[in-house]
Amino acid sequence: MINNMLNRAQYELLHYPYYSVGTYLGHPFEALFNKNSKPLDKISFPNGLLAKALMDFYKKNVNTEEGGEALEVVKRFYNKWISKGCKIHSLSDVYAGMALIDIHQLTGQDKYKRGIDAIADYIFSHETDDYGSLITYPERKDKMIYADSLGMICPFMAKYAERYNDINAMNLSVVMIQNYMTYGMDEKLMLPYQGYDSSTGIKYGIIGWGMSVGRLLMAMSETLYYMESDRQSYEQIKQYYRRIVDKVETYQAEGGLYHWQLSAKEGPADTGATAMILYSIAQSIEDKILIGVHKSRMQRGIEALKICVQEDGTLPGASKDTDKFNEYPLEFGDYPWALGPALSLFLMTGEGIEKNELGEIL
Repeated sequence: MINNMLNRAQYELLHYPYYSVGTYLGHPFEALFNKNSKPLDKISFPNGLLAKALMDFYKKNVNTEEGGEALEVVKRFYNKWISKGCKIHSLSDVYAGMALIDIHQLTGQDKYKRGIDAIADYIFSHETDDYGSLITYPERKDKMIYADSLGMICPFMAKYAERYNDINAMNLSVVMIQNYMTYGMDEKLMLPYQGYDSSTGIKYGIIGWGMSVGRLLMAMSETLYYMESDRQSYEQIKQYYRRIVDKVETYQAEGGLYHWQLSAKEGPADTGATAMILYSIAQSIEDKILIGVHKSRMQRGIEALKICVQEDGTLPGASKDTDKFNEYPLEFGDYPWALGPALSLFLMTGEGIEKNELGEIL
């Protein structure tokens, strides 16, 4: 199973998103006449999840042919981006820095550090609200903060802070989480709204959208993983994270998955939301932030995800993403935001890894 997922992740990393020849040829003209035209972005959050999963595989299979192949694919992906000038188009691109840090520390090559610095510079020059959080889409001329953006920003900033000794990067990650704890949550349900307007305090989107929950939990668990445990904010975030997880787990379906909206128990399950939620929980169990019953609940979810993986390595059943409030397509497919975190999850927990008598991964 892992080998099939690995092969699929390698292919997806180099090809996602899928643009037609017509799109490539026509985009320069569209951009010329339409100021709202979106760039053809090949290094966004989905690619970052895939790259991280492949580096997770490499780190567990350093001296194997499969590990070497995974590493070369990741390097090829970043080399192409670097050769085109390390362009960052939005906060969605920031998560791709996670695996890039690993590549730089492995190779020591300056070109990878230039890419990392380009991402960090983009963040530090990004427009913020009055409370220090990065405005998700400043081009929309509002001060909306999306929960999803924390999952794209905070993991990289925390890792960057720890690996390159940058206190400002960690401070930003902590501030964004603390602000969301204060302004973006439903305190009674202990679940996030999809976002909030920091200029008015009004909260937007549904409460407990699975994708937002998954990305917010990833932001918190990754930040805790890289943060010094004696920092004052560590205990505050840890306890709040535990409260959210306790509540989230009450919505886990009997079969082990989570639904597209956690409370919509008669609605469709969402493998993408499930994979991100379980990855965060697995990381926190490994980091000893979570203990006890969480492991059995996580295991139930893992077994459900394994059943969903197809022979070709795809993981269908993930809901389509959205960057707008109250627009939830409810279209399901085999998207990278399911495959990437699921592969990282299985590697972290040792699930689905089968080897022959020579120790080769099947």
